[in-house]
This record gives sequence, structure tokens and C-alpha cells, in this order.
Amino acid sequence: MPNMRSRSIRGFLRKLASANATPGGGSVAALSGALSADLGCMVCRLTMNKVPSDDLADLLQYFTSLEKNFLDLADADELAFSAVMDAYHLDRAVECRPEMIATTLLMAIAVPHRVAEKGIDLLEHLCTLAPLGSKQGVSDAGVAAHLAEAAVRSAILNVRINLAYVHDDVEVKKIEMEAKEIEKRCSDLSSRVISSVAARIAR
Repeated sequence: MPNMRSRSIRGFLRKLASANATPGGGSVAALSGALSADLGCMVCRLTMNKVPSDDLADLLQYFTSLEKNFLDLADADELAFSAVMDAYHLDRAVECRPEMIATTLLMAIAVPHRVAEKGIDLLEHLCTLAPLGSKQGVSDAGVAAHLAEAAVRSAILNVRINLAYVHDDVEVKKIEMEAKEIEKRCSDLSSRVISSVAARIAR
């Protein structure tokens, strides 16, 4: 049973670099989101040490909850992909094999889709944080935005790789439309954060 919270950095990297299929890109996408959320926490705390603020306290609480969400999704991604592999490894004579494959593929799509959605939530809150955080931590807010964007775009890649094996055309069209909307929103939000950060650094 994967547990991102109990892994050492070195242990995770060794597993990631191995020939095992999991953890893979989906877990890394979620981990990128967790790292971004933690940078958001850091900027909130650095700023609140000098200027206490209810708005920053609310942001801190939200970033903290997002870190937990992303770590849970990193574990869920491993489980979802392993379930897909188990379904494909069923004997072709097993009557329920096609149904099992279809079901597990949709779950393997749902998890990174959720990562992407959470990444959008994260970027929205980073837009709020960027002008509020202290000058000392403004670059960290920018790094958080880049990591959040990486989480979203990486998660969408994982949605699409699994979507390629789904035979329900209606479902495929629906998910692809959602993916495109998420990507557009991601570009807009990320640009807003980076522009805000760049303007504050230039002062």
C-alpha cells in the first residue's frame, strides 16, 4: 500500500528511477502540487511573522489542506494504475475482463483529473498570495506557481494517455473538453502569478 508521507526522499527517488511502473508521472504530478502548496505555506508564515493577517491565515489553512489532498492523490494514482495493469493481466478468457479494464481506466483518468482540478485551485490561491506575501518570499510564490502549473499539465498528460484506451466516444469527448478548459485556465492563472511576482521583484 503506497504511503507518500512515510517515504524518505531518497527512497521515493530510488523507486521512481526503478523499472517499476509505479510510482510514475501521475504521482510526480501530485507531488509537484504538494511542494507548491508547501511553498505557499512558507510564504504565508514568513509574511505573518512580520505582519499578522486574517487573509494570510486563511490562505495558510487552505494551502495546508491542499498538501494533504495532493499526497493522498499521489498514493491514489499508484493504486489506480496498478489496478489497470491487474485488469490487463487477467486471462482473456475471463468474461469480466473488458469491463474491468474499462472501469479501472476511468479511475486512472479520474485521479489525475482531480490533481489537475486541485492544481487550478492552488493557482487561484497563489494569485491571491503573490501580492500579499513579503518581498522576502515573493520568488518562492513564483516557484510555487511554476510547480502548480507543472502539476496541472503533467496530470492532464496522464489523463490523456489513459483516455486513448477508452472506447466510449461520448465519455472521451467530455473528458477531452474538460482537459482543454483546465489547460486554458492553468495558463491564465499561472501568467497572472508570474506577472505579479516579476513586477514585485522589479521594484
